[in-house]
Amino acid sequence: MNASGTRRGGADPVTAPAATTASAPVPVMGEPTAERWEAGRLRAGAPRRGLPGLLAVLAGHRRTFGLSVLAGVLNQACGIAAGTLGAFIVVRALGGAGTGELWRLTGLLLALVVVRAVATWVEAWLSHELSFRILAQVRQWLYWAFERIAPGGLLRRRAGDMVSTALQDSESLEIFYAHTSIYIAVAGIVPPAAVTVLVFWNGWLALALLPWLLLAYTVPLWLRARAAEQGRAVREKTAAVNVEVVDLVHGLREIAVFGRGADRRARVADATRDLAAAQRRQALRGGLETAVTALTVSAGTLSVLAAGVVQVAGGGLDSTTLAPAVVLAAGAFAPVLTLLNVTRVWGITSAAADRVFDLLEEPAPVPDDGTGDAPGEPVEVTFHGVSFRYDGTRAGDSRPDGETWAVGDIDLTIPAGRTLALAGHTGAGKSTLGHLLLRFFDPQRGRVTLNGVDLRDLPYAELTRLVGHVPQDVFLLHDSIRANLELAAPDAAPEQIAAACDAAQVTSFLDRLPDGIDTVVGDRGARLSGGERQRVAIARALLRDAPVLVLDETSSQLDALSERDVQAALDRARAGRTTLVIAHRLATLRAADLIAVLERGRIADVGTHEELLARCEAYERLVRSQADTTVLLTGAPEAPIPRPSKGGDPE
Repeated sequence: MNASGTRRGGADPVTAPAATTASAPVPVMGEPTAERWEAGRLRAGAPRRGLPGLLAVLAGHRRTFGLSVLAGVLNQACGIAAGTLGAFIVVRALGGAGTGELWRLTGLLLALVVVRAVATWVEAWLSHELSFRILAQVRQWLYWAFERIAPGGLLRRRAGDMVSTALQDSESLEIFYAHTSIYIAVAGIVPPAAVTVLVFWNGWLALALLPWLLLAYTVPLWLRARAAEQGRAVREKTAAVNVEVVDLVHGLREIAVFGRGADRRARVADATRDLAAAQRRQALRGGLETAVTALTVSAGTLSVLAAGVVQVAGGGLDSTTLAPAVVLAAGAFAPVLTLLNVTRVWGITSAAADRVFDLLEEPAPVPDDGTGDAPGEPVEVTFHGVSFRYDGTRAGDSRPDGETWAVGDIDLTIPAGRTLALAGHTGAGKSTLGHLLLRFFDPQRGRVTLNGVDLRDLPYAELTRLVGHVPQDVFLLHDSIRANLELAAPDAAPEQIAAACDAAQVTSFLDRLPDGIDTVVGDRGARLSGGERQRVAIARALLRDAPVLVLDETSSQLDALSERDVQAALDRARAGRTTLVIAHRLATLRAADLIAVLERGRIADVGTHEELLARCEAYERLVRSQADTTVLLTGAPEAPIPRPSKGGDPE
């Protein structure tokens, strides 16, 4: 590309050759990384819901998990042992034991307390290290999921719901990985060990404890279905609140202009009340579990005490063992209680995990499995019998087989290095063809090719190098203009950026900004006008220097003077490139080499502006309506529109 925007063969060279930009390491969804492989392995695995799905993620962190469980077992075992030994010391002291024996037992008790303190610290450290590593990994997977399903998959989701999944749902998994998973293992080891000790002391004590201990294990299972239902409700209501808040923030300007702040606040308040109601129902069930568990622990302890008294009275148990046995029985419930405390919110955790896994497993609208070689340049674009529908969400041409198509049976060629404009009324299918060329979607029938190579046979990274895009609705990151430009070419030299800004008429307004090209543009580019945002997007496309360009009416938000300047820059930029223009303005149509007229998703005709005026009634109506609109708004037509004679020459 050169200063005038010409890709090949023009004068005034200023930017690096196309190969320089093309080889820049731009992040794309096909990027091979170990984390991506892990995410793919997770998606390919069988268990993907609830506990099995969570354990599938945990499988990649066995060593840290094993050490956490070991520390948790040591923590609980030392706690139970310390309590049991303390009871034994009291009994021995009351029985007149010597000072030496009591000091030795007290020293052992102190050692157990110290070991438990260290084990508690190690458990907390390792368990949270484990959970935070997994959460970071899951959030990275979620980012790749967003990237994989964009932009087609985003049509089915709201931004607030995705934010809720990426932040709050993933954060809810911390409870499982930092606490629940470890105590599932600890509760399976420590209580059986305590029961075994009781068996050695007296089998009847173990029998008295065992039914209540098993009952405590099963308390969460009684209300499992209810817990899952309430957990889903809490997560869905939380997401609903996020959706309303995100919509409120994004639409603040429009809400203020139309004075609808009270209505939007009411929507947020209603969503918040629904969430509070769901949380109350969840808390009531959790409280019931707590009460039943406390009753079970008390009943188990009293049962061991009663059995112990009977055994002491019958001579089957030494009286000095009774108190330690009762303390040991009560301590056996400790790991179970710890587990039950965190599983009271298991429904929320499980529902959050399902929402995360749903997003991770959502199939990409277009699979990135192409392995073909990139076509040479210049590039000819061809639509071969292309038909596409948006899952019935867009009305198009009704087919005899009952299917509804946005575009149907499109056969169209854009010669290499030429510009083809798509003309037609709103809903005719112009943007759909642009999206198919950008491979936002794949056609249900037919194929789109670059020099005969099917887009589906190309790696997505290669496609993004070959096809550039300037959208009508420009999105800019909350960052500097320079950073937004560098999205297209991270390694672009300052002179390349300056040349792109000159060609797109960005330089003309940079001097008015406080920090020039390093000015932060605000959320979604709020500090720039619509026309300025479009010019930044044009500069970004020029910097990308792709051989194929899709322009979605890039001058629609510009005033007449700016439109003329940007149109001239685009004329230079299109030179040497194969360009598809989604056109609405007459000036854009006239500037194209060819024009394809679309009606209800079908091609009505293809030709030059003059040819179509002579033979295509649909195009003539479209042009005349634009001319009438221009007269209405300005008092004069944009330019005289000659009516061709039947022979094809203008009259």
